[in-house]
Amino acid sequence: MDKQPHDRHSVPEPAGDAQHELLLAPAAILEGLPDAVVAAATDERIVYANQLAEELFGYSRAELVGRPVHTLWPPRVRERYTRNMRLYFANENPLRFSVEAWGLRRDGTEFVGEMSWGIVTTSAGPLLLAIGRDITERRDAEGRQHAAAGLAERALAGADAASLATEAVEMLCTRLPIVGAEVRLAGGSALAGKGAAPEPGLMLSIGLGNELLIAPERELADHELSLVRAVAHTLTTALARLHGEERVRHEAVHDPLTGLANRTLLQDRLEHALAKSERLGTETAVLFIDLDNFKDVNDRYGHVAGDAVLMELGRRLRTAIRPGDTIARFGGDEFVAVCEEVDRQSAVLVAERILEAIRMPMMTGAAEHWMSASIGIALGGGEPEVLLDHADVAAYRAKSAGRGRIEVFD
Repeated sequence: MDKQPHDRHSVPEPAGDAQHELLLAPAAILEGLPDAVVAAATDERIVYANQLAEELFGYSRAELVGRPVHTLWPPRVRERYTRNMRLYFANENPLRFSVEAWGLRRDGTEFVGEMSWGIVTTSAGPLLLAIGRDITERRDAEGRQHAAAGLAERALAGADAASLATEAVEMLCTRLPIVGAEVRLAGGSALAGKGAAPEPGLMLSIGLGNELLIAPERELADHELSLVRAVAHTLTTALARLHGEERVRHEAVHDPLTGLANRTLLQDRLEHALAKSERLGTETAVLFIDLDNFKDVNDRYGHVAGDAVLMELGRRLRTAIRPGDTIARFGGDEFVAVCEEVDRQSAVLVAERILEAIRMPMMTGAAEHWMSASIGIALGGGEPEVLLDHADVAAYRAKSAGRGRIEVFD
C-alpha cells in the first residue's frame, strides 16, 4: 500500500502513552494557573498547594502539605467554613461555585479572596479544590471610590460643610496610611481635623484660601492620591457653596456700599441690647448720626465721589465705636450706633470719638473734603422704635443749634 504524502502542517496525534501521561499530570496544569491553588482531602488536611499559594499564604509547600486546611482561615470564620466543607464532601453531586472568602496569612494578616471551590474526584478519593486570588486591594479601591462618591452626593445635596469636612477627615484617616488630616480655612482656623498635626505634609488647595492638609505615613501611591484629590474636589465645592451662603446672609443684613449693618440687622441688635439691659438693669444708648454737609459733596463732585466719602466714613465709624457696639447705615447720609451697658458720660465719649473721626479730612481723587455731623443720643430701655425716634429728635436739635454738635435727649 502506498504511503500517504506527509502534511507538514498537520500535528500528529500523541501516542497512547504520551496522551496517558498528559491526562495523569494535573499538578503540572494546576501549577501553571495564574491563581493560588489548594487541595484538601476528606480528613480536612492539605494535600496540594501550588507556588502562588505559597506566595499568598506565606508558607512553603512542605509546610502546607499535611497541615489542617482551617489553618488558612481566620479563627472568626473557621467554624462556618469547616461546616461548609464537610457539607460539600457529603453531597453526592460535585459542587462548583465562586464566592468571596477570607484567608489568613502566616504573619497573621487577613485578606479577602475571590475563590472558586469545587469537589473533584480522584483515584485517592474526593478532594476539595480551591482556586483564587487576593482581591483585598481591589475591594479597598472599590470601598474608597464608594466612600468618595457618597461624600460627593452629600455635598451636592447641600450637606453642612463642617459635617462634610469631619466625614472627609475621618474617611481619609481610615482608608489611607496617614497619621493626621485637617481642613483649614483661609483665616487659619480648623474646620475639622483628626490625628497628628499635618505639618509638614501634603497640602491641597480647596479654594478661597482653604486647605486640605495630610500627614502621610509614607509616600502615597497613585490610587491613594486619587482619593485625596477626589475628597479635595468635593470639599472645594462644599466650601464654595458655604462661602456663597455666607455672602448671601451677609448681604441680607449689611449695607452694600459701606459694609455696615443695615436696618434689619440694626433692629435685631437693638432688640438684643434692650433685652440684655432689662435683664442686667443697665442702659442702652442709641446715637443718631446725621451728616451736615454731605449733599454738597454730591452736588459739587458727583455721586462717585459721594460714594467714596461714604465708604471711608463707614471704615472710620467702625473704628470709632467700642468693641461689641453696632454701627449701621440708617439712610442715605444717616448712621446709627447702638452701645450696650453705658451711661450718659460714656455714650457722649463715644459720640465725641465719632465726631473726631468724621472731621478728619479725606480725599477723593484730587478733591479734599471736610465733613461734620450732628449726633443725637437717647438712653434707656423700652421699645426700639421709641429710642430711635428720641435719638433722631436729639440729632435734629443738634443740627438746628449749629451743626457739628452732640445733643442728649431728655
